Amino acid sequence: MNLLKTTAICSAFILAAAGPLTALEKTLSGLEVTSTLSAYEENNVLKFWPTLNEDLATAIASKLTIDDKADAPRISVEINNVAINGNPVLTDSGEFNQLEGTITTHEGSNSPAAVAKGSSRDALIGSYALRMQAVSGEPQVPEDWVTIAPSQDDFYNALIDAYATSIVERIGE
Repeated sequence: MNLLKTTAICSAFILAAAGPLTALEKTLSGLEVTSTLSAYEENNVLKFWPTLNEDLATAIASKLTIDDKADAPRISVEINNVAINGNPVLTDSGEFNQLEGTITTHEGSNSPAAVAKGSSRDALIGSYALRMQAVSGEPQVPEDWVTIAPSQDDFYNALIDAYATSIVERIGE
């Protein structure tokens, strides 16, 4: 009997804790990620990172729910600069440490306003620029420790994930 009571109490606590967690989950009715790097004639980022748009879209989608039937906003992310220390021409290694873009939020086509107007066009909610720069340095480590520098892929993945997290955190602001 005590086991049953303990299980019931634990279940109640788990359910009580899960409620607020699921309430924090964000939903979008659509997501689009594009790159318009044509402002920089010599930009070669897509030569090294041809899946940049897909990688960023996947990172964003992994942090929220996308439901095209939801009464939720739709966002478009336009990457317009990828650079290494301000230079849009990446070196032969393809490394970069700056990612800039514009994030635009629209009412979803299922929002009450869009449905009332009978329009499938989304009304603009807002837009903002998001600029991110990754930095590395010489970490101080205790004696007898070995340090391992992050690989090119580690740096790329960290920058993409941080950019996606920043976008998701600002949804609904």
